[in-house]
Amino acid sequence: NPLTIGSQKETRSMLLLERVEEVRALATVRFHYQEILEHSDILDVAGLELPFGLGEKKLLISYRAYLNGGCDLLSVEETGENGVSVVLGKGRVMDNVLVLDSLRIYDVQNGLFNRFEIDDDTKLVDADMKRYEEEVRAEVAEAAETNAKQMLEGFLLSLGYDAVSVTVR
Repeated sequence: NPLTIGSQKETRSMLLLERVEEVRALATVRFHYQEILEHSDILDVAGLELPFGLGEKKLLISYRAYLNGGCDLLSVEETGENGVSVVLGKGRVMDNVLVLDSLRIYDVQNGLFNRFEIDDDTKLVDADMKRYEEEVRAEVAEAAETNAKQMLEGFLLSLGYDAVSVTVR
């Protein structure tokens, strides 16, 4: 019955749209990292350092964090009788998350004229996390693309599609 065949195809199409298109940003990789951050700052007056450590401050911090990487879903469409084509955006870092309970401040030395402010440690950790993100950005993007392709191909084949094409733009 031609109506039944069209109905089955429409049902599968709707299932594909419901299951795949709802996932607009697909996180496919997580990089865990741990850092030890040492910061030293020496205050000088008119180009001269203050004696006896009066202008020096030091801080030693450790923390753990992780980066999530993934791809944006740009389009999904059925091709031919039993095929599907998926287009993904390039891999990217989606977020960089500090594990709050891992933050440890081990050593704080304040100079009399150069003291740590309440948010100095937060600014230092934030800057260090951004530096790390820049260092591994390309590696995260590549892993995200590879994992997204493999995951979507497996998922779509399990839905019964024979010809699956996943491309990254």
